[in-house]
Amino acid sequence: MKWLFSLFAALVLSAAPAAAGGPACEKSATACLLDAAWSAALVLPEEKKVRLAPAFLEIAMGADEPDLVAYWETRLDQTAPDTPPYPDYGWQKAEPLLRAGGTDALIRIAKDRAEPLNFGRADALLSAGIRLREDDPEGAAALNQALLEITRAASSFEKPNLAHAAAELAMARCDSATFEKALLYTDAPGNLRYAIWRSRIGGHVTDLLGRIRSIDTDEDTREVRRVLEGYRAIQEFGYCPARNQPIGG
Repeated sequence: MKWLFSLFAALVLSAAPAAAGGPACEKSATACLLDAAWSAALVLPEEKKVRLAPAFLEIAMGADEPDLVAYWETRLDQTAPDTPPYPDYGWQKAEPLLRAGGTDALIRIAKDRAEPLNFGRADALLSAGIRLREDDPEGAAALNQALLEITRAASSFEKPNLAHAAAELAMARCDSATFEKALLYTDAPGNLRYAIWRSRIGGHVTDLLGRIRSIDTDEDTREVRRVLEGYRAIQEFGYCPARNQPIGG
């Protein structure tokens, strides 16, 4: 009888992690993520849910699933907007410097905080690194390392912004080691946006559905927005190849 009780206990314990993660989702990854994020948002006041609606619709539109867009338009009682492309201010600053002197010049000017990078140097290095990551992976890696070096030497005010840029570039480059180093200097390394970015490098966003559903705040939309913003990177870049070994990692 004792062995029967032990077997029963083992079965219960082995089932516990699956139950804690919540039920599996059999829809597309985007549909599953939106459902999980909305279940977390349901506890928010009505006006805050209304303000979140455009962000949900933007993710639905990024999935290339017309039925999903129609579903969320009906559910939220809003029409998906035509979102114009966001101006890339970082690239506007970085591109002339790259053209004139390459990545070395861009890094030097950023480290010196010289014009035109006395402001916005994190955005300039990030934008340049993302654009170079395929055609010039060594240059993109150098920009990522420069961002880390600047982060370590930055003031407490500027450090989180620089660290966030370094983490985002490492995520875009599929560089897990640099990503984890950059997170150490951010102001919220454990948040869900970074967890989703990590899943892009090695994993799948559906592994996080249980954690997303369990977001527990009835006032702040920040964590739900982090989920949607984090997933936007997966929509833009896709998942990293498992064989990828980035330069500079």
